Amino acid sequence: MTLAARILPLMLIVLLAGCSAAVKQRIAACKIGDWQQIGKTDGLEGVPANFADRKDFCEDHDDGGKSATADAGARYTLGWQQGNTQMWTAMGVADGARGLPQQFGVRAAAEDVRKRKTPLNQGAYDAGWLKGNAQYWEGIGKRDGAAGQPIGSKEAGRSQASQAGVRFDDAAYSNGWQVGNRQFWQDAGSNDASNGVPDSELLKRAAQARSAGVQVQEDVYRAAWNAEIVNYWRNLGARDAVTGSEFGVRGREARQKGLKIFEAEYRQAWEQRLMQHWEQVGKEDGYGKPFLLEERIANARRDGVFAIPDTRAIYTRAWEAENARYCVPENAFEYGRANRAMAVEVCQPPLRDKLKRAWLSGQDFATAEARQRQAVDDARQLEARLYDGRKRLDRLERDLRNNQPTKEKPATDDSDKQNRRREQERRELIDYLRRVDRELVEARMWLDQNELHMQSLRREIY
Repeated sequence: MTLAARILPLMLIVLLAGCSAAVKQRIAACKIGDWQQIGKTDGLEGVPANFADRKDFCEDHDDGGKSATADAGARYTLGWQQGNTQMWTAMGVADGARGLPQQFGVRAAAEDVRKRKTPLNQGAYDAGWLKGNAQYWEGIGKRDGAAGQPIGSKEAGRSQASQAGVRFDDAAYSNGWQVGNRQFWQDAGSNDASNGVPDSELLKRAAQARSAGVQVQEDVYRAAWNAEIVNYWRNLGARDAVTGSEFGVRGREARQKGLKIFEAEYRQAWEQRLMQHWEQVGKEDGYGKPFLLEERIANARRDGVFAIPDTRAIYTRAWEAENARYCVPENAFEYGRANRAMAVEVCQPPLRDKLKRAWLSGQDFATAEARQRQAVDDARQLEARLYDGRKRLDRLERDLRNNQPTKEKPATDDSDKQNRRREQERRELIDYLRRVDRELVEARMWLDQNELHMQSLRREIY
């Protein structure tokens, strides 16, 4: 094969496929001599087996990679068969899993199959369709079982399949239904426990299920109920802690309805939630509020909470930590800068004067900051005026040079008068530019001094 004849197919492949993943994968396989993968890629893409073209392709991309060995053709063919089978199997699985009838003929007549001249493989399609069909009916069975439907519901599925001309997989449906039925009883046990319903409810549920022809899985229900009931008491304890309830009331209610009690778990969650509550209250009060512990304890019942033995220690620790974070010069400075009031009186007496000075420094800083912004704007205006004035001066000087009398263009009264006027304007403009330049220098000096002043205000807070 000539070089030109080998390059043309290669160019067509690259143009059609671009930088597709398949082309990149094929090139990588060429470099390591993986002819089985090259064949598999072709099979998956639905193209006919063509070892000769692929061999030429690999030779054109040979940059030190492995050349084709004697068994390359056999390995290519094996890979292609695997890819072709996998492609048709996946197509069958997709149709079966959507509850569609076998339609190999439709798939075989599809435009992309005809365009690529894809070799047909009905055996692979049929095997895939059976697998997908089983998945479909297993899913239907699981759905019915999880909805608490009896196993007899499969007859409706069988009838539906018959009308649609689809194979009904009895075994797959039954397997799925068993999984769903287990999920139904698991959910029932878990939901009952999470809502504080006694496990004696199972008797009523089981009777209703049997009357409807639904299989009862008592062990599954009880396992789920027992696993969740502990969480019920923990959640109840945490909720009661901040809604004004306690175990005494809950215990009586539980005994009245025959609910299993987990007092230790309830009390642990109840106390843990109150510890979190008092810590949060301490933090909120500590940042800018006085020490309000006694007031908080006195109003605890009104607020739907309880004081516990560790309340004082928890609140105090949280309040002190937040108070220390609040009562710092940096904070006072920012409050003053934003013109916000700061509750200096909640801070320790030795800190108060320092915080007041920091707050005032923040106020002064805000004033200096506003002046700085205005001064920057003024300096920019001066720079603009200076720039415009210099451009005008350049034009005037150019006009003066161009209007000087020459032999070819002697001076006249009008030209002399115009030049004198321009010269006067030039002198006035030079004076103006000198004044603006001085103003700009002074403005920049003031900006530098004000910046130093602002830095000093920040340093002085310490």
